[in-house]
Amino acid sequence: LNKIAVLKLNGGLGTTMGCRGPKSAIEVRDKLTFLDLTVKQVEFLNTKYGVDVPLILMNSFNTDTETERVLSKYSDHNLKIFTFTQHYFPRIDKHTMTPLPTGPFSKENAHQWYPPGHGNVYQSLVDSGLVEKLLGQGKEYIFISNIDNLGAT
Repeated sequence: LNKIAVLKLNGGLGTTMGCRGPKSAIEVRDKLTFLDLTVKQVEFLNTKYGVDVPLILMNSFNTDTETERVLSKYSDHNLKIFTFTQHYFPRIDKHTMTPLPTGPFSKENAHQWYPPGHGNVYQSLVDSGLVEKLLGQGKEYIFISNIDNLGAT
């Protein structure tokens, strides 16, 4: 178990579930959120087996700020939490077939960009520098699943 890390895809907004923020912040049971339950699951592994399995969250530009704000409540838990933000790609104008943004990504033009989804996890993880950090900690395997798939942890 000391060779693994758990990575949760946390870039989605809970709009289909009536939420305006990260899906991980939705309360699902006994006032606990998807993120609360995920933290409990990984913490259980660390405590029961005396290991150091980190939790990694891949955020999107839509979820990163709110997720970082929420993470402070887990500072006294028995796990390390790392985050990184997936890339963002320009939306394409359907009439001109040209990119909508005329400049670099910013809060003002964020609506002209989109997070590319799950397939971007590998390149974003490498670009974040976390792969090297994890390898340096002896991690060899990463278990990847969606933050709202509690049965997968």
